[in-house]
Amino acid sequence: MGSLDIILFAMVAGFIILRLRSELGNKTGEEPEPPMMNNVNRQSEDSHDVIDGELEQSPDNIIPMEGNPALREAFRQIHAADRGFTVDNFIHGAKTVYQMVLESFWSGDRDTLKPYLSEDVYKQFEGAITGREAAGHTLHNKILDIVEISVIDASLKNRIAEISVHFKTEIVAVTRDKDGKAIDGNMSDATILNDKWTFTHDTASNDPSWLLIATRAE
Repeated sequence: MGSLDIILFAMVAGFIILRLRSELGNKTGEEPEPPMMNNVNRQSEDSHDVIDGELEQSPDNIIPMEGNPALREAFRQIHAADRGFTVDNFIHGAKTVYQMVLESFWSGDRDTLKPYLSEDVYKQFEGAITGREAAGHTLHNKILDIVEISVIDASLKNRIAEISVHFKTEIVAVTRDKDGKAIDGNMSDATILNDKWTFTHDTASNDPSWLLIATRAE
């Protein structure tokens, strides 16, 4: 491989890594970075300038051709309050966290769930996990495909952004008792989930995290 090929390969790899750093925040600590966080280092002015420059050159990444004028205006307001926000990055991060939260809930992984959920939502999830454990039940669920993701509502009030997302997901779901016997569901049958999840973010904060504050099956 020639030196020019190596340079080009490195540039492409670097771009892909930057694109995979999603919109929905990061918790600090010694643990590995969660998947929905840290697309922009808000403590670095140089990094912020680069991102702003890229956004100025790529307006469709900030506000895609959204037909709903109310959503379009909300996206503009959120981006004005948080220059790191783009719809594409948000949706990418929402998809990543949606899958991670479902899988962590199904497996009973409280530690992974907690940083992404508001206190009220975490209590609901944790209560369901505790009830399942007390009954000796385990979930053997698997996501087959996230068929559709769409933003259905967005707003900015007093620097607090809220975005609601509809997820249409194909899964297989089986509940087993303490002896491993299937008591609900079948691994050969797919089920469609239609979920509405609402995320919130304080655009005045240096913490880029978005928290899940509400879930509803539709």
